[in-house]
Amino acid sequence: MWKIGEKIMAIPPIVTDSYEALASIFTGAAKVTFLAIFALFVTKFIWDVISDWLLKDVKKYLNIIFFPGSWFHMLWHSLAIKLLGYEVKVNFHMSMTLRDVSSQSLSGDLKNVWHALLIGIAPLMNFGVVFILCWFHGDFINFFIWVEFPPGRWLIVYLIISFVYFGLPDFADLLLPFTTATAKHVELIFLLLVGFISFVIAMGVWGYFIPLINFIAYCIVLIYLAQKQVFDRKTDTIQKGFEPVPKEK
Repeated sequence: MWKIGEKIMAIPPIVTDSYEALASIFTGAAKVTFLAIFALFVTKFIWDVISDWLLKDVKKYLNIIFFPGSWFHMLWHSLAIKLLGYEVKVNFHMSMTLRDVSSQSLSGDLKNVWHALLIGIAPLMNFGVVFILCWFHGDFINFFIWVEFPPGRWLIVYLIISFVYFGLPDFADLLLPFTTATAKHVELIFLLLVGFISFVIAMGVWGYFIPLINFIAYCIVLIYLAQKQVFDRKTDTIQKGFEPVPKEK
């Protein structure tokens, strides 16, 4: 419990339960549960906010320290990019002070939002590694005890941290399909937003049934026009098709 002013507020049970589930993962005291997975993703989200806000200048050094997760993160990105037929380029900067580290970049124009989604969420495959580490955490501890290697307990914790907080998709990855959709289908998105706003206003006047039918029909027409690439057509310049008139001497 904590005290706010004169009131004593109790900690919500889901917070304490999530904390215990999360702690059990790092200690190997319990198997993986839905609540533990939920706590992992919540703490991953909080970590991304903190690292992008307060640790922006040192985040690249943390990526070096927790290299296994960072490397597998780029591995899945690269695999998805290659399988979809794009090119991967490596940018690097040589410096004794590690002002920069090698990084990979996508070269080429993304063909569609589906490709952007697949490339963005590709590091989710690292969750399979996280699941194995968490599910067999107790077995790994027993193995390290059997081989008389006490640091092995902390090695498992290190790998879980690496693959969760440095291996799973970050904000930029998750926003990739949205930025791609905005760039490629800005007219469609704008018209959908206008239609939705009109639907909300009409619902307050005529109820929800007729405006809902109209909005569904409106969305079907927009999707059909987008499928036919109506919004991507470009008109020729006015000069095309006209012969220049020679100047009079």
